[in-house]
Amino acid sequence: MAEKQVRSTRPSKQVYRRRRLLVLVAGLLVVGLLVWAGVAIASAIRPDGLAKQPAATAPSGVPNEAPGVNGGKDPAEQPSPVPTGCLEGDVSVTAGTAQATHGPSQNPVLVMTIKNEGKFACSVNVGTSQQEFTVMSGNDRIFSTSDCLAAPSDVEITMAPGSSETARFTWERVRSAPGCKIVNAKPRPGWYGFTAQLGDISSAKASFELK
Repeated sequence: MAEKQVRSTRPSKQVYRRRRLLVLVAGLLVVGLLVWAGVAIASAIRPDGLAKQPAATAPSGVPNEAPGVNGGKDPAEQPSPVPTGCLEGDVSVTAGTAQATHGPSQNPVLVMTIKNEGKFACSVNVGTSQQEFTVMSGNDRIFSTSDCLAAPSDVEITMAPGSSETARFTWERVRSAPGCKIVNAKPRPGWYGFTAQLGDISSAKASFELK
């Protein structure tokens, strides 16, 4: 009885190559999917990834933020409070001169100092519409900047607690009268008093001498 030839069932080299190529491609696809999943997870964990997510909306009548300090917000994100007008007693006004005694050819420099005595920043009008520099000799009103003020202006500034601002006026040793009337008399040598006023706030009298 003739023996039958048994054919080899071992795959050929080409089949091996194809199988190895398929396994390699499948492996690369799996690695690629894992890498993509890792990137997606990392993006979801990072703060910038969270920022891109839509904000959750609370049900009607339920607050979005947990109760607590600053309403649950980061203090750095809180808007700066808008300064309000200074209250009575917050601002003080002081009068002074650049020097105490002035020679015949020296014009006194009158200095008004405005200070925020309060605990909070506040806004105050320091324009010429609010300023007044008044020079007196006893009970005699010698000069006032309000007598001949042509174009008063408003200047609103914000003053921090404890901060101060100064305004200066050089008095040219002349007399003035309400309505800017001409006064020919000249101030004589002697001691004078200077009072500074800002709106309704007046300073104590500062004394200086003319020679």
